[in-house]
Amino acid sequence: MKKLFISALLLCSGALSYAQLNVASIEKVTLPEGVTANIATISPDGSYVVLSRQDAAGLHKYDLSSQELTTISDNGLTFGLQISEDGQTVVFREKTYKKQLAYTSLKSVNVETGKTSTVVKATRNLEGFEVRGAQVMAVTKGKVSTKSLTGTKTVSAPVASIKGGQLYVTVDGVTTKISPNGTYHQSYLWPSISPDGTKVVYYLARTGAYVCDLDGSNPVFLGGIRAPRWFDNNLVVGMNDNDNGEVVTSSKIVVADIAGQTGQNLTEDSSMAMYPTVTADGSKIAYTTPDGELYIINITK
Repeated sequence: MKKLFISALLLCSGALSYAQLNVASIEKVTLPEGVTANIATISPDGSYVVLSRQDAAGLHKYDLSSQELTTISDNGLTFGLQISEDGQTVVFREKTYKKQLAYTSLKSVNVETGKTSTVVKATRNLEGFEVRGAQVMAVTKGKVSTKSLTGTKTVSAPVASIKGGQLYVTVDGVTTKISPNGTYHQSYLWPSISPDGTKVVYYLARTGAYVCDLDGSNPVFLGGIRAPRWFDNNLVVGMNDNDNGEVVTSSKIVVADIAGQTGQNLTEDSSMAMYPTVTADGSKIAYTTPDGELYIINITK
């Protein structure tokens, strides 16, 4: 990987407030010849990424050490893709069509053995899922089902989901519409539960990212952040992008605290950085560019 060291002073000068994270370096990942990355999800330990390609369908695992690229699904989707805590299992959606109607199934694949399993059969009502530790919780028609990825006992945990553009949260098996910003002409995207299970981050269309309590109370605006992801229990990362109606003209990776009071730009406006994902310890943030490049931000605390 080619290292592009960026001055901490430069990054701090572009901060929305004061620095919360220390960017040690930004590295461009050397992908195999002819491979261009669309969206990439970094594993919890930072040893590999699962990416979709601009030039080929499906999902592909790229080992950052060996530089080996393997296909793990011929038609899996990166939207909502999650990786188990131990890094062994990738959980993803697959879309199929029957009589011109779209159906979505939820699959899991062991990245070591390549064995694929069906978590939820093809349905028109898969509304959301969360991977917690070694289990998957999926919401279908407002009902949650839990499946262990390792055969261990499952436990209840909250799940965020979207139905009809509205935001729902399932707690102890009960699914409730929370839609903190109202329902009239509002559309919610990219919801997820904080690592400690107490908050929800989501994107409100045409507005930006918010964090709220599980019951929808206390919504806090985080700024014009799209594709938000939890960095830890107190920080959220995402992208602040702009377009001219046809193409993206600028995009940077930003981080904000859940109080909505401080923020920081982790990349420059010209970086065209999009769709960040984070390792479990917060030491690495992976992102891609519209040109199909893959980068990793190295964070020191």
